[in-house]
Amino acid sequence: MDFDELPFDNVDDNDDLPFEPVNIGNDSDEDSISDTNNKENNIEENKNDDFSDIPFESFKSDYIPASSDTIDINSIFDNQETDIKEKTLKNIPEKLKGALNALPIIAFSFVSILAVYIYSINAKADQINLIRFEENNKVGYINESGEVLAKAKYTSGTDFYKGYAIVKNYNNLSAIINGRAKLEVPFGNFFYVDLYKNRYIVSKFTDQGLKQGLLDSNLKETTRFKYDNISYSRSGLFLFTRDETMGIMNSDGKEIYAYEVSEEDDKNISIEVSDITNAKEKYARIKVNSSSTIINVQTGKEVYKYTLDDIYVLDNNVFYIKNEDKNNRYIVINNDKIVYETTNYKRLRIEDVNSNIAIGIKDDASIDYINLKTREVINQNESITYNYSDGVMLSSMHNFTSNKNEYKIFTPDKSIGSFTDIKLVDNTFVNGYSKIYSAYNKYSYINKKGKIITDKNYDDLGDFTSYGYATICNDNQYGIINGDGKEVVKTEYDEIVMLNEDFFNTIKKTNKEELFIFRVNERYGIINSDGKIMVKPIYDSFEVITNKYPIIKATYNGDDILINLDKFEELTMNIKKDINIYENYIVIDNKYYNYNGKHIYTAK
Repeated sequence: MDFDELPFDNVDDNDDLPFEPVNIGNDSDEDSISDTNNKENNIEENKNDDFSDIPFESFKSDYIPASSDTIDINSIFDNQETDIKEKTLKNIPEKLKGALNALPIIAFSFVSILAVYIYSINAKADQINLIRFEENNKVGYINESGEVLAKAKYTSGTDFYKGYAIVKNYNNLSAIINGRAKLEVPFGNFFYVDLYKNRYIVSKFTDQGLKQGLLDSNLKETTRFKYDNISYSRSGLFLFTRDETMGIMNSDGKEIYAYEVSEEDDKNISIEVSDITNAKEKYARIKVNSSSTIINVQTGKEVYKYTLDDIYVLDNNVFYIKNEDKNNRYIVINNDKIVYETTNYKRLRIEDVNSNIAIGIKDDASIDYINLKTREVINQNESITYNYSDGVMLSSMHNFTSNKNEYKIFTPDKSIGSFTDIKLVDNTFVNGYSKIYSAYNKYSYINKKGKIITDKNYDDLGDFTSYGYATICNDNQYGIINGDGKEVVKTEYDEIVMLNEDFFNTIKKTNKEELFIFRVNERYGIINSDGKIMVKPIYDSFEVITNKYPIIKATYNGDDILINLDKFEELTMNIKKDINIYENYIVIDNKYYNYNGKHIYTAK
């Protein structure tokens, strides 16, 4: 019997109460006792059975026991039963015997497969992300067909994340529901529940009082409930206080840094992580009450002594130390140590931490490029022109003997490439490539090795994007080139519009397509990196309205519509200004639509 079908919704909000679950399958103690009594009664009854009608005389045996032998009645019956089976099997064809012998195995396999199938179906149903809706200031949930699985009875509720959502009832108690809209964690089990990134911070009453802990996205405990307070910070880190200890833990619940204070001290702790690109090591400023230090956020190791000075966090592991003595300085941290420290510059920054190059800006606005390995200034030779971009140095010097400009591309670690007789457009690399002048007043590209990537020349070029493509143009017709110099989209279109990096990657993650917008005959369409038109050029314009989901807004003859770029389908709905797009549904003026464009619900 499916108890989910019982009409519990008629009981108002009482199903929100934290009732203890009843284990229906294990309330059979009396049944077990009764079964035992029945078995005992059956044994007593069997004692009175009359065996006189059993034809023992029909059984024959070649075994004649000696006078000293004892006859094993059970063995006689076993032998006789085996004889009967053998005689019966002699009359059965060999192929049929094999089939009969295989039947138990087939039956067992079928039952096993069926059990796994049912389990997987139930598991998938639990992991479904339902659609949240609001009515009369209450929250409920529907599925993608618009079927109401939970009426609007919760005082608050979150969107689903990996099959679960947090809800609250009128008592302000929290619970977690699953993809069937059933209570996965009942009301009252936890005093507080909230989701931060991919971890739940929860609190409950223990023997030591109200304590907090972490759960993962599958609701499994990653910590014990021993913390007085846990709060989320950046980069997946959590701040905690535990008795007289404060510190940092990672998303796995591992305490990576701890600091003990006395009972009289305040318990204020904060963390700011340095934004970093393309590096494994991250560092952060930890501030405990009025003192600060710098730690490795992976290991928790202190790499700068505690100080009352102010520590300002800059990008790529650069920190600015400011004190009352005005002995202000910049420091750069790598491999758990200070690799560079200076008071010589008004500003100091690192654009690519792997380049081992820092950029120092003086009071007169002149620039030094600093080799972080030797701590020397790179651009000291005034006869050489230096430019820094995209993590590499580009030096150029005129060779008067050959009357040519010689270029070198390098970092403090190695020489990357060189070239001559090539004139750069702006002496900079963008995402691995630099524009150059080519024959007949046209343009081309070189890579960081100094190699020209294509034999073709173009009237105009765009910079390469971070995802590896650039626009090209000949005779006012545009196309797209990749880093190997291949034209993935021919120069046949009036305009090419590159998507922003986030939206491009969202589409690629959704359906593995790399998409671009193109215009022809004053109409816009969408094409992929194989040159295949995915959306016909019939639209007035396109507008990216979300970077998180594969939905784009288009205008057709003045009317706005939405297009699902996962299935490349128009969504038939009336578009208003107020559009809210979520992971698996769209809300327009209190009307709910799925990603197929079907109107599934209207909130009252």
